[in-house]
Amino acid sequence: MLIRHPATAAAGTFCGHSDPDLSTNGEAQLIALERRLDSERLDRLISSDLLRARRCAAALARKHRVSVEWQADLRELHFGAWEGLNWAQIERLFPEQARRWIEEFPTFTPPGAEPYACFAARIRGLATRLLAHTANTSLALVSHRGVLQFLLQAYGGISAAEADVMTSRYATVLFGVATPQGSVPLAIEDLWYPD
Repeated sequence: MLIRHPATAAAGTFCGHSDPDLSTNGEAQLIALERRLDSERLDRLISSDLLRARRCAAALARKHRVSVEWQADLRELHFGAWEGLNWAQIERLFPEQARRWIEEFPTFTPPGAEPYACFAARIRGLATRLLAHTANTSLALVSHRGVLQFLLQAYGGISAAEADVMTSRYATVLFGVATPQGSVPLAIEDLWYPD
């Protein structure tokens, strides 16, 4: 399972490594998510160490009586000077860089941000380690939209546009099967999100 954390008060901004807590809406999403996953088997739970993901993972761990493996490698892309800003603010404060982001993503890096190649390398490294040890294990990753989009594209053979849609809602759960030896190591079979 790939799980996007519930909503925060910073929804709509480039949150990155910022560490906001869940919003009131996010709390409601977390309750719905717990209910949805109540009957699912969960052997292993790995989560980003940022608060919005930690809150989600801790609730699921209590419910399923498993421990959480905290992984800084599952953090969202660090957006540097853009952290905490929405797109309108970025366009106003950084017009040239905003234009370049649109035209040159993923090769353009915002001021002070993590280069996308470094982000991709850290996610790919963790995914490679996890795929090597997933046999007969029900694994859940709690992370962020950018991380999930990367995993869907790199390991699920899903286009950027499809990955964007599939991860657009907070508290989304993507149910899949990992087949490390296959040509597509991650096959998504179902998707759920709270109303």
